[in-house]
Amino acid sequence: MTVTPHRTARLICTGLYAAVLAAIMVMNRIGAEYWWPGALNLYLPQLVWAVPAVLLLMFRPAAGRRRLWLPGLCLVSVLGPIMGFHWSMQTPPAAGPGVRILTCNAKYGIRDTTELLKDLDRYQPQVVLLQDSTGLLQGPHGAFFKGWEVRSFQQYVIASRFPLGPAEVRWAQTSWGSRPMLRCRVNFGGTHVVLYDVHFQSPRNSLNAFRTDLDENWRLQEAVQGLQEGAAMRLEQARALRGFLEQETDPVIVAGDFNAPDPSRVCATLRGAGLRDAFSAGGRGYGYTYGHLLPKRRIPWWTLSWMRIDHIMTSARIRVWRCWVGTGKASDHRPVIADLTLGTP
Repeated sequence: MTVTPHRTARLICTGLYAAVLAAIMVMNRIGAEYWWPGALNLYLPQLVWAVPAVLLLMFRPAAGRRRLWLPGLCLVSVLGPIMGFHWSMQTPPAAGPGVRILTCNAKYGIRDTTELLKDLDRYQPQVVLLQDSTGLLQGPHGAFFKGWEVRSFQQYVIASRFPLGPAEVRWAQTSWGSRPMLRCRVNFGGTHVVLYDVHFQSPRNSLNAFRTDLDENWRLQEAVQGLQEGAAMRLEQARALRGFLEQETDPVIVAGDFNAPDPSRVCATLRGAGLRDAFSAGGRGYGYTYGHLLPKRRIPWWTLSWMRIDHIMTSARIRVWRCWVGTGKASDHRPVIADLTLGTP
């Protein structure tokens, strides 16, 4: 069989494409932020990596169908592990106390506050952990939570239909200063669980600086430095939280806006403390929580989330049997909801 220049070029492009995808999966496995391209890729829509596979499959030579397996495998790799697809086979528990948790970056005062009330009514959580919610309890949400146990500090609100202990503010000390997180203990019918409401450093400034430095000044070194500093800041905050978690003797639930996708070193640090991600354990699909606000015209913004940076993580003594994300109407972050069972895993 004669190998034409066109076929040779196609084989080279396919090989290079497969190598790039393999490098992405390796970086995500080891810790994407070790390399700045991996740190940047964490916050890009991963679906773009499927475009070369689609083009290779569309413009195939008539006699080369047997060579379609590699572009097909690349497409499956993108739609599966690279985009973070999960399909849990968990079933509802036969017995044991259960609880529904909801967490959301509320962006209170920025978006339509009535939509958050609709979400709370729609999903009927028993424990709610909110971030970016300064002043929320002075509005209609304060009336909604009347009769609940409520603890708050600055941007954080923890509300529960179960008894809550005193609120404690834990400070993550980093090289860039300190950042608070809110801790309290909840009593689920005699089973005590520690709650942490967290909000790690946003990557927004670093990503905007990266774009500005490249677009206006082509200063790659400054752009990369800003990206790496933002990643290091979130990692230090996660390590400080891990230090607190290692001192806990009760089961733990950590929820909030991590500003870090699941392959990040931030999430890996908390998994190293014995936690597991609720959506990874009990979710179906991609569970994206952020990105739907970016396109504001023509395309409905609530349909376009493409990044999962909001999480509920639990210790091993808590079973996750279902986890999903809500609508994107209340905030630029979709709420994350999880049904949990307490007891022996």
